[in-house]
Amino acid sequence: MDMPKTVEIANGIFWVGGSGQDGGLHCNPYLIIDGDEAVLIDPGSVLDFDYVFENVCSLVPLGNIKYVILHHQDPDFCASVPLFEQKGAKFEIVTHWRTQTLIKYYGLKSDYYIVNNNEFKLVLKSGRVLGFVPTPYLHFAGAIATYDYTSKVLFSSDLFGAFSYEWNLYAQDDYLEKMKAFHEHYMPSNDIIKPVMEVFLGMDISLIAPQHGSIIKDSIAMYIKALRDLECGSFLLPIKRDLAKAGGYKFICSSVLKRYASIFNREAVLDVIEDMNITFEDDLEITDYNYTGNTLWNLIFEKVLIKKGIQWLFVIEPLVRTLAEEYDVMIPAVFETKLKKSEEEAANLSNENRALKDVNRRLESNLKEAENNLIRCPVTGLYNYVFFKNYYSHELQRVLSDKSGKNSGLLIISLDNSEKFRYSHSNSEVEARLRSTVYILESMKEENEIYFRFQNEVFASYIPNTTKQKAVAFAEKIRNAIAGSDKFIEKTTASIGLVCFDEIKEDNLLINSPEAVMYNVAKMRVSLAISMGMNIVCSHSSIDTYQDTAASILLVDTDEVNIDVLKTFLENLHYRVFTAKDGVEALELVEQRHLDLIISEIMIPKMDGFILREKVLSQSNIKSIPFVVLSYLKNEDSVQRAASLGIEHYFRKPFMLSELIGVIKNIIKGETYQ
Repeated sequence: MDMPKTVEIANGIFWVGGSGQDGGLHCNPYLIIDGDEAVLIDPGSVLDFDYVFENVCSLVPLGNIKYVILHHQDPDFCASVPLFEQKGAKFEIVTHWRTQTLIKYYGLKSDYYIVNNNEFKLVLKSGRVLGFVPTPYLHFAGAIATYDYTSKVLFSSDLFGAFSYEWNLYAQDDYLEKMKAFHEHYMPSNDIIKPVMEVFLGMDISLIAPQHGSIIKDSIAMYIKALRDLECGSFLLPIKRDLAKAGGYKFICSSVLKRYASIFNREAVLDVIEDMNITFEDDLEITDYNYTGNTLWNLIFEKVLIKKGIQWLFVIEPLVRTLAEEYDVMIPAVFETKLKKSEEEAANLSNENRALKDVNRRLESNLKEAENNLIRCPVTGLYNYVFFKNYYSHELQRVLSDKSGKNSGLLIISLDNSEKFRYSHSNSEVEARLRSTVYILESMKEENEIYFRFQNEVFASYIPNTTKQKAVAFAEKIRNAIAGSDKFIEKTTASIGLVCFDEIKEDNLLINSPEAVMYNVAKMRVSLAISMGMNIVCSHSSIDTYQDTAASILLVDTDEVNIDVLKTFLENLHYRVFTAKDGVEALELVEQRHLDLIISEIMIPKMDGFILREKVLSQSNIKSIPFVVLSYLKNEDSVQRAASLGIEHYFRKPFMLSELIGVIKNIIKGETYQ
């Protein structure tokens, strides 16, 4: 292919690779020129060095290269860096700390700029910002991608790469299948790739520049969604499908031929099937054949092996195994004989090397499992609060750096009456309710929403690109779906707090920790939603201000949401509030503090609410402290016992906040609540 040595793919951004590579895996280094500073991205292997060096020097003096970005540690990305150093180039190597621990073994002399220690961004002398998006395990634990906020170009590393034996600089109509083939080989699973694609969907991307394959400049969202939904990885368990309904063996054989045509070319595929007794359309869709279906399925790959060799089998194997699993057909025999034998020969290492390989594999597996356990909820599979805090902080920094003024939203979703449900049902039923909620949330997903699970029965949804109106509509959709679902063992509702980025931005609340501000506002609003009767979406923060003099109140409950709601409101009324989660802790506080009121749940650990009341009455110095019951348990027996202990106010959850406040004011000050 006759190509110029360099191509300007965006303003000041150049492709500096070569078009003479073969083997189906084309490498693309890039150069950003920003005034007298230049940034070289993934400069390539030793094999690439001569022409990449020549191309770079044709655009800028070597001394202008201030940074070299390495997205991960593979030699096709990094091996040429020492050769640039030997030519006299002086730069900082920009990478993830996990990558740095490995690439030092290339013998690099340059200093490092570790993105983890620099808020995942690099600011050039001109003020231009390069942001770094973590893409863990795609396909390395420390992998990252680079986003240029000025040009909106995403340098995606291995992501969006492709196998291509007929290479084009820009993606053509058949690029999607080439891209799928590459990711089926190299990416671990849909669970790993999907969250990253959801992040990309929320970004304003003008062009995707992968390190392998072709540059994507059109239909950006289509390619992102294709990878978001791609089932891949060695542990893939595809959904079983009906082969007959899908179109029978004609369908799966046509899928293989079309994939081959996208990776190689149509003429090469025609060469394979020219003497086979089949008919097909121009797009290689098979319309008829004179074999049994299973014979056709096996014969195609036998012809491939004879005419094109083992490499064609290696390239197509992930797709073949996926189709075989999905449609419950046998793997063609050639994959279990020739391909298996070839793999065994390639793996004929010494015993020592095999042992070392096994140790490394186990270590990598254990590290991956340990990291996954740290960031995911084991019941729902959603990312947990620890991951949320780190991700959300970086995401809001990205939004702040984005000059387009895009808005984002945060929802906190709390299942109502969670304490009562846990008290009345087994742990397995609680977990079933959590999983049913996740099922509903996933079915509500419209495009790029990301879900998290916090403690107990609290979830969160981050919407990278939205408006307040759209976010409220989405929250209402979730609330109605949960309330109307028959997937729960009993009727379940949710209270939702919502905040959008532009609200706190307009109120000048973005001082040091915008993520903490947004989280706290959303948390307060979900508390408001609960206090207003539950099964409500609260998207504003109107709290009536009361002017009571300070008094001390003890709240005793295991329901953290209930404690949080009451504590927030009572402190806004200028009361001093103490809290306890069991009867023993509560009694200690009563004995140590001067209290004006005790508000307690009956169902609390170690010492229930009634026994707590008895203990208080038994001590003359504290027996006169008023006692209010606030409980899910309220029946004839419990009311009678409360009366026998001199308890005058007994509220059943859920309660009316205004009524409780009136009682509190009456008890403490003898006022009538208006």
